[in-house]
Formats: sequence, C-alpha cells, structure tokens
Amino acid sequence: MERFLDLNINRENELQNIVTLAAEACQTPAAYLVLLDDGLLKYHFDVSSLTSYEALEPAEWNINLEHDKVLVVEDTLLNANFSRHPAVVNEPHIRFYAGVPLMTHDGQNIGSLYVLGQQAKPLSERRQLMLQLLARQAVSMVEFELSLGILKEQYFEAKNSENKLRSFFESSRSSHLLIGRNMEVITFNKTFYDVAYHLFGKSVEAGNLSTDFIYPAYVNDFVTHVQKALSGEMVSHERLINFEGMQPIWSKISYNPTYDANGNIIGVSFNSTDITKRKQSEEKIIKQNEALRKIAYMQSHELRKPVASILGLMHLLKLESTDPGSEVLQMMEKAVLELDDTIHQIVKSTETQTEADVLPSN
Repeated sequence: MERFLDLNINRENELQNIVTLAAEACQTPAAYLVLLDDGLLKYHFDVSSLTSYEALEPAEWNINLEHDKVLVVEDTLLNANFSRHPAVVNEPHIRFYAGVPLMTHDGQNIGSLYVLGQQAKPLSERRQLMLQLLARQAVSMVEFELSLGILKEQYFEAKNSENKLRSFFESSRSSHLLIGRNMEVITFNKTFYDVAYHLFGKSVEAGNLSTDFIYPAYVNDFVTHVQKALSGEMVSHERLINFEGMQPIWSKISYNPTYDANGNIIGVSFNSTDITKRKQSEEKIIKQNEALRKIAYMQSHELRKPVASILGLMHLLKLESTDPGSEVLQMMEKAVLELDDTIHQIVKSTETQTEADVLPSN
C-alpha cells in the first residue's frame, strides 16, 4: 500500500493522449478536453492544427450537453447556437462540432470533450461511440486521481492517529496484552515485553501462546479469568505477586472483553499495574492510625487517671481543715481543670482523625 501511494501519478499525459485520440477518431484538426469548477475553466487539454488557433476560447465551446449523449453539429452555419460565433464567421471558420459531456459516477457535469473541424460533415455512430468511450475514460482518470489524493490523505491521517495511539500505548507503565479467542497474543506494549523477557528470557511475538509468558504459579488463574472475559464478564482484582529472585509486588490486574464493530467479542484485554507504592502508603496510614488510637487510649486512661486522683484529693482537702478559699488550692484547681480540658480536646481530636481516615475494605 505504501509503495502504491508513493507513486507520483500524474494524469496530464494520459488526458492529453485522449484529446489526440479524439481528434484522430473523428478525423478533425482540433480536439479539446475542458474541466470546469463551478462553471469556471479549471484545466483544459487540446490538440489543434487550425490557423488562428489562439483565438479559440475552450470554455466558449463547452455548451450544455445532454447526459452521456453526443451532440453533433454537421454544419455550424445552419445551427442557431453556432452560426454567429466569431470563430465560425471569421478565422478559423469552424464548420463542424461534435461534443460529449464529462459526467461523474454521481451525475455531476465537470466539463466536456469536443472536436472541431473546418468542413461540414456527418459523424458516424461508430465514431460517436468512440468519442463517448474516450470521455468516460477521461472522467475515470480524473476521478482516480482525486480518489488517490483522498486515499493518501486518509492513509496518512490514519497512520498519524495510529502513531499517536501507539505512542500513548507504549508510554504506559502498566503491562498491556491483547489476547485472541484461542489464547494467542495479538499485540502488546513495551512494558509487557520487557517484563516477559526479564522473566522468561525470550521475546514476545504476535501469534505466540499467551500462557507462555505468564508465571507458572498464576497460569491457572490467568486462563480462568480470560475465559470469563471471553464470556463477557469484566474481572478485576488486586493481589500480591511473588516472582522468584524478586521482591514481592502488589499488582492490580484486569481482564476486559474486547469487541469488533458488530459487537462480537474478539478477544481479551489483559492489564497489570504495579500498585506496590500505593499499598505501602495504605499500610503506613493504617500503622499511623493504630498509633493514634494507642495515643488516644493512653490520653483517655493513663494520663487521665492521675488527674482524676488529684481532683479527688483536692475535694478531700476542702472537706477537711484546709481553707477552701486558699489561694494555693484555687490556683491548683484551676491548673488541674485546664489540664483535664486539654486531655478531653486531644482525645476528641484523635478520635475524629482516625474516623476520617476510613480505608477500603479490599
């Protein structure tokens, strides 16, 4: 496809040859191929041995023609559309005209192919048919050139989109593997390739059996989850993975069915993401919350106990001989009450903090 699209195809020579063939087939000294865009002359190809040839304006002879029919004017002096034309009355004294419209496959008129002569004459059906065939060939060439240009644009646009998608796919730090219905590898990203090569010492290639690149201890689970995904079920879980000679890692693994344009399941998307750091952070938070709970317990029980004892003793002192209005007792009571209030605030704050840090059950 790339070699085909890289061809530098130019239809100008072919279109010029069609004009020459039209003149020869109709035995006329001049032939024109006119291509219009919104009624304006876009391109024209011609061949002529007429004198005063430069005086002919190609677009002036592009008259309205019936769809896919040849218009033959055997004598222009006897035709109302041509009898007063400058090129008929004056040099080069055109006396014969035959033309056919250029109609696209969807019925658009994009110009005409016509021949001119200086002698009035009829045009046989066989030559008219040849003129029609040449016109159709010209349209086919123009449409092919246009289609090829559109195809090139679409191809490079698709290639660019594919490159962007592939770049995104390859830049992911997660392992991605697309598996076919027969457990074969369809495609994969660089992360999966690197992990598989590190574990098994061989390269992953499309068409390989996917289970050849799954650690033996997890093959049964892998096959079970792939079969579930092939039945339309999405599977996702987190687990601790242990590879021989490596530190254990936490991984989030998912199996998702993949569909074609008609909604049929054609395979499974296997994705594995390293979540070890997240798990370590969660474990750290759990330990911190446990420490806060211990602190709260100590504050509410161990620290609160002597404060309660002091308050009790102060009450006894008041009941006995000590003057209740003693300044020292009042200052001591104030300090103990402030300490007791501070302990209550700390306990309350700690309880609020540990309740807010609710962790996932999984």
